[in-house]
Amino acid sequence: MDRLNIITIDGPAGAGKSTVSKELARRLGYTYLDTGAMYRAVAWAARQKGVDVGDEKALSELCNDLKLGFQGDRVLVNGEDVSSFIRTPEMDGLSSAVSRVAVVREYLTGMQRELGRQGRLVAEGRDMGTVVFPQAAHKFFLTASAGERAKRRKMQMENQGEEVAYEEILAQIEARDLADSTRAIAPLQASPDCIIIDSSDLTVEDVLEKVVTEI
Repeated sequence: MDRLNIITIDGPAGAGKSTVSKELARRLGYTYLDTGAMYRAVAWAARQKGVDVGDEKALSELCNDLKLGFQGDRVLVNGEDVSSFIRTPEMDGLSSAVSRVAVVREYLTGMQRELGRQGRLVAEGRDMGTVVFPQAAHKFFLTASAGERAKRRKMQMENQGEEVAYEEILAQIEARDLADSTRAIAPLQASPDCIIIDSSDLTVEDVLEKVVTEI
């Protein structure tokens, strides 16, 4: 199969994937695909409908009736802008739970591949280079120490007026890492043919320079 004109950026929560991916897409004139937001949107819809995230049949029915859309940075569920509702600690946990359900992954993977047909895409997530777009032209795995990611997350939340203890954020990140890397379906892992970048001691511009140089 020919290599797809797609750039994948995978990695754990808080490694800086979103910031790097958005800016890379802007510089290259590519479309930015935030796959994490798609799982969050499904989790939000399940929460609104009172669907148990462990109920595969109910989640299958939910996905069949779900219409996800993007308008710039806005995420739409059945036409409703849910962008501000899906970026919460509760949605962090619920999105991780629904991502372990086969029917949800099948539904979203199909949607992601359909979006990838147009090419010129920067796809950010946890299994972009390993499962969704294994023939991507360029693959990156962006990581950072759990401590550094917790610091970044705390700063981000403080900037939004939220006060959360560092230890609590660190525990959440470590729990998410464990859940993502040990799930049976599409676990978080670096593709054998990807470029691994540890951003612990790097600025966003440093990471972008490395990525652009590799491309």
